[in-house]
Amino acid sequence: MSVLLDEPLSPELVLVSPPALAERARLALPDYERQFDEWLAQTRAAFEAAAQADEIEHKRLQAGAVVFTVLMALNSIAALVIIALLLG
Repeated sequence: MSVLLDEPLSPELVLVSPPALAERARLALPDYERQFDEWLAQTRAAFEAAAQADEIEHKRLQAGAVVFTVLMALNSIAALVIIALLLG
């Protein structure tokens, strides 16, 4: 029996088709497992890149906070030294 698979074949027809035709129909299906694996790898890579960018931004902000704290502490100490010099 020679049948072309040029048009869509419903799942119900594949179930009742002769084994050779059913096998050809199954082989004509896209490889969803491979496509899913590719999508999963791309998604994981995107999330990993975003996490690395967030980590870099966090370290930059943390360093900025330390610098700001040190400068403000020095500013407070300078004010106290000036007051001590004026009163002493």
